Amino acid sequence: MALHADPDAMRRLAASSHPLVRRSVARARHLPPDVVERLAQDEDRVVQLFLAESCEDAPADMLLRVWQWWSGSLSYPDRPRSHPHFPRRGLLRYADDLNPRMRQLALDDPASTAELVERFSRDSNEEVRYRAATDPRLTPASAVRLLDDPHERVRRAAERHPRLPARVVVRLLRDTDTAETAAQHPSIPVPVIAQMLQKIQPPAGIASGP
Repeated sequence: MALHADPDAMRRLAASSHPLVRRSVARARHLPPDVVERLAQDEDRVVQLFLAESCEDAPADMLLRVWQWWSGSLSYPDRPRSHPHFPRRGLLRYADDLNPRMRQLALDDPASTAELVERFSRDSNEEVRYRAATDPRLTPASAVRLLDDPHERVRRAAERHPRLPARVVVRLLRDTDTAETAAQHPSIPVPVIAQMLQKIQPPAGIASGP
């Protein structure tokens, strides 16, 4: 890693037969084009993953390949999707892809529509419905419908959707099973949040423990 800024060293080490060495090279922020091309085709998937996470020069086609099996780590939660080279246009062609991870990418295309969001909100795959539940174009009616989704992750996303009707938000706040998530809803005014906090916190000077 101390040689990351040395192009010749990177070329030499990228050709190593040891995957741990190649993985270390892939962690470089910038690499010569020929090294990037070599590592992007590496037989070791972790080399490609590290390139997607760390290298600003990672190519778009490799980033799409990695996306098919990797959704992000604690250290790099948004990669590869947040990578500057990750495709943003031409993604509508994946709207009918059999792979749900590729299918959901269609909503990232600037040419995607609210109709596609609605369609995805009824998709058979949980991950695609979750992606629709986080899209601001989702209709209020569909946000309410997704509150009854069989998967908790989708339900929680629907509970925070900004277009959820106020009466529904109030109902969720009164339900102990949904109150914690509903309390994070963006439509709740700050003064109301302050009042909520006062109700759950003991008055000053009163100990909360035994």
